[in-house]
Amino acid sequence: MLTNFFILICLGAVWGGAFSLIKFGLRTTGPITEMAVRALIALVALLVTCLILKKDLRGNAGHWFAYLVFALLGVVQLWLADAYSLEYITAGLASVMVAVTPLATFVITALILRADKITFSNVAGLLMGVVGLVLVIGIDNILADGTVLLGVLFVIGGFILFAVNGVLAPRLISGGDPIVSTTYYVGIGCVILVVMAFVFEKPLSTSWNEYNILAELAFGIVATAGGYVAFYYLLNNAGAFFASTVFYLMPVFGMLSGVIFLGDKTSLTQIIGIGVVLVGIYLIDREKLKKV
Repeated sequence: MLTNFFILICLGAVWGGAFSLIKFGLRTTGPITEMAVRALIALVALLVTCLILKKDLRGNAGHWFAYLVFALLGVVQLWLADAYSLEYITAGLASVMVAVTPLATFVITALILRADKITFSNVAGLLMGVVGLVLVIGIDNILADGTVLLGVLFVIGGFILFAVNGVLAPRLISGGDPIVSTTYYVGIGCVILVVMAFVFEKPLSTSWNEYNILAELAFGIVATAGGYVAFYYLLNNAGAFFASTVFYLMPVFGMLSGVIFLGDKTSLTQIIGIGVVLVGIYLIDREKLKKV
């Protein structure tokens, strides 16, 4: 159990800080190209890991449909939604929007699938989560010229579909090897993103320097390869609700990394909004967390 909590904290820090890495890379790289390079680096790291650990990749090829679903929902659309959102909003604000995932997970599992019990506590938590997100975004931004709202809608849409992915994952593949699973769907996602990069952008004309390269390596190896293996390890070994608690940590680490590395500005209202969001998520997951 301590291992699961340690992995959870590390994952929250790595994924929360990843928004700052994306924002940094977008200064010189197109959004699709950046995500394609990220996927390519992650795929190489995962394949090397599989070779070292002698993982049986061919024996898991029969799950191709599940891997395709994970690639589309958990890689391609999510990464592109994040990248395009960061052209309009700060890394800190984008990181807070990941709180949509546990909120959407509750809506899917309790209100749609009827797999979880609906109580006053978790309904109140859902409402608090929505109010908290509005405070973080800011009423003035919502009513302004629309650029901030557009960025927020990009990232919210991405994480709603990622929540669907989190619910489907243990149903489509139960007890699978997280390294093998991650290698397959990152590989499929990589192919899709590389093709998209050459169709819609000019990746070969991108100007690279040592800072971009280091950021992409950290992004691909640590945040992507390591992060996704850790997330699906938690999904398989601790369940969807425990794994989704990483979204308690990501807004905190995401805000901190944005302020420290990118000079993002954070208001008192946004800090209060983050607190309201986290309390709302806790109320939704309270009964589940007691079992963790």
